[in-house]
Amino acid sequence: MPSFQLVFQIIAGLGPYFSVAILLAMFLGLFLPWGVMNPQKWLFLYIFGIALLPFGGNDPDGGGSLYKQLTWGLLYVLCFIILLRSRKDPDSPKLNIPPELLLLYTFLFITIAWSDYRLSSFKRYMLLVGLLLIALISAKLSLQGRSFASLLDKPIAFFMLCGVAMALALPEMAFDSDGALRAYTSHKNTWGQFMLLCSVVFLNNTLNRNNLKLNVPLLFIALALLYLSKSATSLLAFIFSTFFVLIVYGFFSKNIAARLILLAGTLAAAVALLVYSVLHGKLPFDAMIELVFTSMDKSSTLTGRIQLWQLMGAEIVHHPWFGTGFGGFWVGLDGAAGALGRRLDWGPPTQAHSGYIDAMNEIGAVGMLLFAVVMVFHVYRCAGLYSAGLKSHFLLHIAIMISFLVNNYAESSLIQGTNMWWIIMTCSIIEVSNRLRLHRPPLKQFQQAKLRPQF
Repeated sequence: MPSFQLVFQIIAGLGPYFSVAILLAMFLGLFLPWGVMNPQKWLFLYIFGIALLPFGGNDPDGGGSLYKQLTWGLLYVLCFIILLRSRKDPDSPKLNIPPELLLLYTFLFITIAWSDYRLSSFKRYMLLVGLLLIALISAKLSLQGRSFASLLDKPIAFFMLCGVAMALALPEMAFDSDGALRAYTSHKNTWGQFMLLCSVVFLNNTLNRNNLKLNVPLLFIALALLYLSKSATSLLAFIFSTFFVLIVYGFFSKNIAARLILLAGTLAAAVALLVYSVLHGKLPFDAMIELVFTSMDKSSTLTGRIQLWQLMGAEIVHHPWFGTGFGGFWVGLDGAAGALGRRLDWGPPTQAHSGYIDAMNEIGAVGMLLFAVVMVFHVYRCAGLYSAGLKSHFLLHIAIMISFLVNNYAESSLIQGTNMWWIIMTCSIIEVSNRLRLHRPPLKQFQQAKLRPQF
């Protein structure tokens, strides 16, 4: 038998994951010189590629198949090498991680001690920690003459247009049985969350008048695809974030006509919502949710979510303060998650379909309080961006935060290791913290400048 055939049989016998590891190792060797020097050209292309495709970041086990560990692990290795190299560059900004975010991560690690599935929890935690490397590189690139939007817009435009091409070429695969667009992702909600991000970024570029001939058409395409996804939660998140951004943009706009138009539109929308809520006998927020879900042909039970939330509430009562342990609940059909799933007439679910309920279940009230502290500091720093004259950065990051918080009402992306929206939120938190810190001069320099005699 020829030697090359023997080698091939040995490799094949070791299984597909070993073959993938060899290919990734070869890729790493060829990629390193160019990749380390140009992370802005591939970082988010890589991230969205493995986060959107069914085998990347959305596998049902959620804890990390071997394939998932290989793809994301390779990314973390590359990010670690880039960060080590940047330490030798005197022009590279010195970055740090906000202390409140480190405190949250410390608590998450501690909760693994009482998880029923410590190995699964530890794997998920390591995937979560790796995101800090991504966020530090993203912040470094944004602070070196770029913005977060400039890092995102080209990669998301590429994957969005790939979804358009698939919808046109293979509609029987791109649309599910209910007629909702999922493109090449595993579920229409995944595609809807991606379209939410696209809509937020392209709206930000449009409001900041960045290449309007390109960004205005991309915004309309993103909005059309968001609607076609029939992801009511993502549409609701976009409405809330856009509502807030337009109020801020209109109120502080130097163009009086634009300010009047935006404020008049906001007032008209508020009056319409009030009339709708009165006619239907509901509170305005409930009326908004009902209006959006009705337009998407969704049931009043949010596609069975309410029954699941009731069961999760009964589970949370058993461990309200510290939770079951980070990443230690949705581990398949075993344990409490399996018993809960068997009580539903659909499923079995792999999440609670609410980020807040999932987080409350796994990290308890103490963990949720720490998360709230992270968000409060983030809002404070975003306000600092605005007061420092960095309006364009403020608009993007506040829109991302609002979209993230609203989207977690009926989708789970809160503290979810390789979930696209938790990646974006982590990058936003670290960038805003460092941008504000580096934009403001140190106190001693400020005092010296103030005391220096003027001539």
